[in-house]
Amino acid sequence: MGRTMYFPYKTMRQLSLPVIDPIPGYRFTVFLNDVIMGFQKVSGISRTVETESYHEGGLNTSIHIFPKFCGSERILRMEKGACRGTEHPFIMAGERLEGPLNLIVMDNLGIPLKSYLFTGLLLKSWEVGELSADQNSILMDRFEVSYEDFDVMKV
Repeated sequence: MGRTMYFPYKTMRQLSLPVIDPIPGYRFTVFLNDVIMGFQKVSGISRTVETESYHEGGLNTSIHIFPKFCGSERILRMEKGACRGTEHPFIMAGERLEGPLNLIVMDNLGIPLKSYLFTGLLLKSWEVGELSADQNSILMDRFEVSYEDFDVMKV
């Protein structure tokens, strides 16, 4: 008796997803109320949900998973080179920022590709970077801003 061989690559259809280059992460601009705020690094853009698992009585083969309320604070971390003077609005920790913060990511030609709009902003902390006599580096300011929500906007 002969056996028939089935090869999965012959029977599976290929997905027809558009091939798009990945977005570079080195060109971005931050705006606060239409004022350009230049930063070297921005991190903390995330959405997570805590879950709770529930074991149903008499059924030991599976569990049910339910979403919980958002229980953790969302913090946007930003770094930039320190400038002279105290004009930067992010040094006043504990203050609410009026208006949204808009982060626009661009391609290598400066064309906007993605935009994030943060709302409900509270200045959490301001920290002056490390001072070292051994290194010839730029003095950095680090800021943490708590945000209530963010949206990914169409560009």
